[in-house]
Amino acid sequence: MSEQNPYETLGLAKTASFEEIQAAKQKLSAQYEGDRAVVDKLEAAYDAIIMDRLRQRQQGTLDVPDKIRFAETSQKKAQASQPLVKSPELPQWLVNLRDTPETNTLYTALGVNGAIAIAGIFLATDLTSTLLTVALVANIYLLYRKEQRFERAAPIGFVVLVAGIALGSGVNALLNSTGVTVAIAPEHLLLVFTSIVFGLGTSFLR
Repeated sequence: MSEQNPYETLGLAKTASFEEIQAAKQKLSAQYEGDRAVVDKLEAAYDAIIMDRLRQRQQGTLDVPDKIRFAETSQKKAQASQPLVKSPELPQWLVNLRDTPETNTLYTALGVNGAIAIAGIFLATDLTSTLLTVALVANIYLLYRKEQRFERAAPIGFVVLVAGIALGSGVNALLNSTGVTVAIAPEHLLLVFTSIVFGLGTSFLR
């Protein structure tokens, strides 16, 4: 087999068509299947010819059939196939705020807030404010344990408290407007919903 140029290595003329190039490479590869060195030379020659044809194509001196795929063409098609509209990304501040809690962290947050809610149901309604304060302090501490940053834990705790009170007040207002009667006092219901929001907020925020 000639070493002079890749065309001669495959036994081809420089005017060979793509079909002839592929057929020659397949035929010789099958013929020398057991000789790794020869097969490697055939592969290298084939690659060199393809690169030569690509260069000619880029220079506008060669027409390439549609079924021939160069690496450049594949890359362009892959880029073209990517969606033009990207899915919206969350703001970085929200990404930094989210947390995936460990099982122990989740159980602790839900357990503490569940205990406060249950205690509130059985205690006098005038102790609701005290229990909300206890819940706020407890949840700020749980948030602080995650990042060791009080200046971050305290604002999150207050925001979650406000969200919980707003939710509880909204539920009470909805029940009053629809005339639905529940077995617990409005203050206790507010404490229950605030505890739920606290438990979820402390678990999934940091």
